[in-house]
Amino acid sequence: MREKLSVLLAFILIFAFSSVDNAVSPMVGRIAQTYGVGLEKVLWLISACTAGTVLGVFLGPWFTSRLKPGGLLAVSAAAMTLSQAGFLLGDNFALGAALRFLSGFASGVIAACMWRLTFHGVSKRYYPAMVAVLLSARPLATAIGVPMAGLAGAQFYWQAPLWAMAAAVLLAGTALSLAYPEEAAPPVKTAGLFSAYASVLKAPYAKAYYAGFTVNRMCYFGFYAVAGIWFTKHYGLSLKSLSFALLIIGLAEALVNFTAARIIRRLGQKRALDLSLSLSFISLMAFVWGGLPLKTAVALITVFMLLDRVYSMALVLTIPEMFPQTGDKTAFGSLNTLTAWAGLTIIAWLAGLFPGDKGLLVTEILLALSFTAGSAVLYFVQKRTVVATRSS
Repeated sequence: MREKLSVLLAFILIFAFSSVDNAVSPMVGRIAQTYGVGLEKVLWLISACTAGTVLGVFLGPWFTSRLKPGGLLAVSAAAMTLSQAGFLLGDNFALGAALRFLSGFASGVIAACMWRLTFHGVSKRYYPAMVAVLLSARPLATAIGVPMAGLAGAQFYWQAPLWAMAAAVLLAGTALSLAYPEEAAPPVKTAGLFSAYASVLKAPYAKAYYAGFTVNRMCYFGFYAVAGIWFTKHYGLSLKSLSFALLIIGLAEALVNFTAARIIRRLGQKRALDLSLSLSFISLMAFVWGGLPLKTAVALITVFMLLDRVYSMALVLTIPEMFPQTGDKTAFGSLNTLTAWAGLTIIAWLAGLFPGDKGLLVTEILLALSFTAGSAVLYFVQKRTVVATRSS
């Protein structure tokens, strides 16, 4: 019962803090008015938060090896809630960005506590459930939590849903810290942390794979980051309308999370990867420039996001085949998280550099290039590792 409760609380916690991380996107106009800055500059609030998350995830294992993870989880949840409260109550952009960085750092440490719980705190019976939580909670938050926050912000005021999510972080984090089991795993030394990452990256094609995955993630997370600006400038949507459009996309994406593995089994891993990458490229190039009718654009964006879930899982499932030399699960888990959030950090910062309509075009070009380049590298690594091994 305790482990079942831990899995549920972990999902609520990750869903809540991931929604807080990304809810800036649909509410970009309201936040810009509050802080007195341009629309594009608001994206730096996303970049600041995810930069903190990357640092927190990277250093998280160091903290969990020296402090009780349950207590660390409670402190991190409280720190995230307090920094989020400061952000919601203020109107100074520099201070708001700094608080967002602190909030992101706390969420990164929480993520490390979740990986620790997954690998060393639950039984084999609940291990698959915890892995499913870690792989699905953040995408589901981006796909569903963020548009729901936008709809609530349109109905009330933009801070209201973020207050609710911050409260959820505090409550779920505190409850999970009380249910957090005593660990029997040996402590992870500082040198061991860095050597684990180094061991992973020394594997043939590992650097190429994680570099390609980072660049590829810049497109997926990047579109969600700029969606508020993109829908507003191309289609003139209100906060309520664009949040509803994102919710339609997100609900479809949420459903495919539970069927992606079945699709891959039926098509075969290579065919599923080839088709999903190819069709993703076609759909992206059709909608990203904003020239299609709204309903057509939303339909193609939905297809693009659905296909992302398929090829992402097709890649993750073959990690043991790509890199059979290492079995460091924690390092792989952390690197998957780090690359995703690093991609979002980079694209949100770059998008904030280019204001106006011309700036949006530059961002669209960056999204197209990041998907093309990242996918090409990932396909190359698959060909040199998985395909080569299976054909030999």
